[in-house]
Amino acid sequence: MPKEWYISFHGGEEKASLNNIHVYSTEGQKLRKALNKKSLPSGIRLRELRGFVFGPDKNLYVVNAYFEYSEVLKFKGALNKDGQHDFASVFVKRHANLNPGIDHPFNLAFDFNGDLYVSSQNTNLVARYHGPSSKTGQPGTPMPLPDDLDLERDAPPGTFIPSAKLASNGLLDVRAAIFAANNEFLYVADRAADSRTDKLDKPIHLLHSPDGRYLFIGSGGTDSILRHDLGRNSTSVFVTSKSGGLNGPAGMAFGDDGFLYVASRNTKEILRYDSEDGRPSSKPFIGSLADNPEFLLLVS
Repeated sequence: MPKEWYISFHGGEEKASLNNIHVYSTEGQKLRKALNKKSLPSGIRLRELRGFVFGPDKNLYVVNAYFEYSEVLKFKGALNKDGQHDFASVFVKRHANLNPGIDHPFNLAFDFNGDLYVSSQNTNLVARYHGPSSKTGQPGTPMPLPDDLDLERDAPPGTFIPSAKLASNGLLDVRAAIFAANNEFLYVADRAADSRTDKLDKPIHLLHSPDGRYLFIGSGGTDSILRHDLGRNSTSVFVTSKSGGLNGPAGMAFGDDGFLYVASRNTKEILRYDSEDGRPSSKPFIGSLADNPEFLLLVS
């Protein structure tokens, strides 16, 4: 089966048809919806999907971000006869007492042990959950707090990186959280934190280069993409401000064709740039989308 682009959109009550992951061909043609809504049990609704990733068990994990839901849903990785992913289970669910850390979640990532990390906009923390194959705790439940976590007040179960309300060096306005290619470090975008470089303003989305050398950062305040050399610890502008029509940089992904693909949230487009020098293509890869694109992923 050829590779395809999976794209999540802002969605919402008034745009129910956008509450899904939409599939496009590598030529930019709209194909179908990735998630089989008919397989959802009663009481489960897709609302404002954000980050999604294939887990270590090859299943598809999706952030359901709307406030009253605030959960991570698991769908079967294998496609059904209609080319869609059937619902498997609610993997992580918000609970006022047992799991209050996940609230309006944004992004998710698995570490090399197969455990899950989720960033949440309302609690401004990153929480850690037992992975699908965990032998130390029930999958999808909060993991113990790290031993060296320096807290000034009690933190929700599963807290891995606290908010500024819980620790003096905590997160102010968390967005993306991703692991490096070698899984040694977790990189987190803090939209409201002061930056040590005047190039960066309101970081939201993050992406590692295929070779693991660079960290790409969507700078929402400057409508640009920065490239941070991890070895040299130096940052440069890769996609200049508004280049190619970029307005509100959101999800990013590398294609197999030498291009960096970027969701331009405010113009409702998917743009592409030369992965070597950041030059924009002459026209959007996908234009006139029906809603604001959030995350995108090239899927085999």
